[in-house]
Amino acid sequence: MDTRTIEMSAVRTDGDTQPRTAINPGIVQEYAEAMEAGVEFPPVTIVHDGAAHWLVDGFHRFFAHRRLNRQQIKAEVILGELAEARWLSLAANKAHGVRRSNEDKGKAVTRALKMRGELTDRAIAAHVGVSNDMVSRYRAAVDPQLSHYDNSRVSGADTSARIGRDGKRYPARPAKQRAGKRRGGIAKNAFQPVRGHSSPQPMRALSMPQDPVMGARTLIELFDATYLRALVVFLTKHLEGATA
Repeated sequence: MDTRTIEMSAVRTDGDTQPRTAINPGIVQEYAEAMEAGVEFPPVTIVHDGAAHWLVDGFHRFFAHRRLNRQQIKAEVILGELAEARWLSLAANKAHGVRRSNEDKGKAVTRALKMRGELTDRAIAAHVGVSNDMVSRYRAAVDPQLSHYDNSRVSGADTSARIGRDGKRYPARPAKQRAGKRRGGIAKNAFQPVRGHSSPQPMRALSMPQDPVMGARTLIELFDATYLRALVVFLTKHLEGATA
């Protein structure tokens, strides 16, 4: 990897290498004003495949340059193919730049699972910069038929192992072996409605995803059918009262 000055017109942003859900115009304007005032920004990161220069990190900086009508931009250039550019882009901003939203993280995790689903949750989490638990939840959403440690549906994958972030292969354990270990060792039936009460009692605060479908799947993983039915009844009554 080396640092070069690249013509803005040569930089490609249409290769599906933007892991965020959207560019923030306010940040672009803020960066442009800072650049105009003389503030030096780090180089963007580009993957060069011999013909095209694919932008993988620094989209807000790039568009700030464009807003100022600058013709060139400093970039750290990595030699590689578009597929590598897309993979590297998923690691962008995990330790610098504009803070990623939960939606940004979810988009990156989903792409990582679709691109390299044979990797372990830990390896993908380390690359994207999220928790192992988040990868586990999104893996089920990407393909409900694909168990937590089952890579049999990944083309050409070794169904007996997963690849860790150290590059080594590890035995693939069936999802049922982990059923009682989700959420820090909480068994699936650990939460039961308290007897003698018509509604579930508060037991423990949970970190829930913003996506309601993912939230529902998280609850299904953690609670038994009796608890879930009671919860539905309670929520239905609550919503009926809220809209009355």
